[in-house]
Amino acid sequence: MMKKHSVTLIVLVTALVFITVGLGHAADKPIKWKGQGCFGLATPLGKQTIVLWKEYIDKMSGGRMVIELHDAGEIVPPTKIYDAIRDGLLDFGMNTPAWQKGKYLAGDLFYTLPAGVLEFNDLIIWMYAGGGKELEQEMYKEELIVFPLGLTPPEEVWSKRPIKTLKDIKGLKIRAAGLSMELWEKLGAKVVLLPGGEVVPGLQRGLIDAAEYLEASQDYTLGLHEVCKYRFGPPVHMSNNIFQLLIKTKSWKELPADLKVIVENAALAATFQGYARFWMDTIEFNKKIEKYGTKTTKLSQKDQAECRKLTMEILEEKSKKDPFFAKVWKSQREFIKSYKPYYDLTKFD
Repeated sequence: MMKKHSVTLIVLVTALVFITVGLGHAADKPIKWKGQGCFGLATPLGKQTIVLWKEYIDKMSGGRMVIELHDAGEIVPPTKIYDAIRDGLLDFGMNTPAWQKGKYLAGDLFYTLPAGVLEFNDLIIWMYAGGGKELEQEMYKEELIVFPLGLTPPEEVWSKRPIKTLKDIKGLKIRAAGLSMELWEKLGAKVVLLPGGEVVPGLQRGLIDAAEYLEASQDYTLGLHEVCKYRFGPPVHMSNNIFQLLIKTKSWKELPADLKVIVENAALAATFQGYARFWMDTIEFNKKIEKYGTKTTKLSQKDQAECRKLTMEILEEKSKKDPFFAKVWKSQREFIKSYKPYYDLTKFD
């Protein structure tokens, strides 16, 4: 009898050990997420944004999260990333709020604003501490989770003819996106919608005679300096670009609290580290552009002020058409009003 009980006890202990070990292995099993970037992973826009975010996740999670990151277009077209995450095909992805313009008019406000209305410092403070990222999440509601991810230096505008004043913009056929489309039209230009890969061929064929794309490193890599003799600034079409990390709501809710913190803070770290590296590349590639012989001009303060005036008109016009656009623009406008006095006091002329 004693022997029988001993055997039973051994069986029970052995079973308990297997169950415990099994649960331990289950608990140690990493969480796997599948996603895609909207820009080539080998390009500056990929390397300094979502690739960097993945690297931080790998290191910060200690292997508890496995990020399966696919290249642009590998699973879905870049413009369909939002839909793929919302519909559950992907766990995450990166794109620009401007691509949701057809569904959410206010998307342009989280991307950038023309004519220096909301410049880099303004945008960052408003986004991270002035209610910007909370409003961006409110825009998407429960469809998906969103965090800022990826920031680029200011751009220039490339042209096949010299642009020295706003008068020179009239009749210009320009590739543009976002709120700047309305600004270019008010300035007398004709906006042509083209994907990034078609910009250089479009310039070569005469489909367009000007384009905005990105900063110096990406512009040079694309070859804009080879098809355009001129570029002009400041970037009246947009001060800078800030992109977004989109996450499937279900995938986010299933994450442990500490991994949620890691995912969010990895995006923050990647955004600022990537921005610094982007700038270093921009500096070097700008030298190459100048050495190549590209002629650069700058609009006068008077012309810049006119662009800002027109942008304000556009923002007010759109606010009348969409309540949420009006809500976000009001938040930005009030932030600028409270921020500028001290900023102007401390900046050097």
